[in-house]
Amino acid sequence: MSHHSHHPPTRIRGHDLDKPRLTPAGWVLILLYLGLPAMLAGAVVDFLIQWSTGECVGLWCWWLR
Repeated sequence: MSHHSHHPPTRIRGHDLDKPRLTPAGWVLILLYLGLPAMLAGAVVDFLIQWSTGECVGLWCWWLR
């Protein structure tokens, strides 16, 4: 027995519509919504470590060497 059920396409005004799916713009918005705060939090932690210890631990330190 399969867990996946096959639903027939929905008909609206004579058009068959596929099941809802995430668009490329939706993926970008999810990445921004989840990724941007995480990157900002990481940058703040890197800044605080550099400010308190004098050692740069951020990714830009590897690129600037």
